[in-house]
Amino acid sequence: MGERESWLGIDSGSKRIGLAHADEVRVPVPLAAAVDGNEDSRLDYIEKVIREKRGSELVLGYPARPDGSAGEMAKVVEGFRDRLVERCPLPVHLIDERMSSQDAGQHWNMKKARRKRKTGQLDSAAATLILREFLDSLGPLPSELLLEPDPHNCDDSRNA
Repeated sequence: MGERESWLGIDSGSKRIGLAHADEVRVPVPLAAAVDGNEDSRLDYIEKVIREKRGSELVLGYPARPDGSAGEMAKVVEGFRDRLVERCPLPVHLIDERMSSQDAGQHWNMKKARRKRKTGQLDSAAATLILREFLDSLGPLPSELLLEPDPHNCDDSRNA
């Protein structure tokens, strides 16, 4: 295997930016969200995470309209993407995020979700779902990462 693969999933918002990470094993894990007061501070934090995780590609949630076209929020995300790429010149994959925050919220009751909202946990859960969708689109893992069953280590008594 060549260069180490490392993806950072991003669910951007005006107050919080949810983050998730996956390496070549392709298991997305939520990270602490960028919740600082202004966008520059949030971008500083994302840069730090990219360095720490040795990110090689970014996966950004993209709020397309139901017909797939770009609306006002999509243009905001495109501007965020451009500012992020200025700081971190990495490939960016845009993934339709219309359902990610809603799906993430379904895992918590609404009272708990409102309390967790300010922490960015819900945003990072959405980033994890965005990253999962992207990773699933890549197809199967490379063969060197797949575990092969050991035929000499099977317990036949479980099948009886």
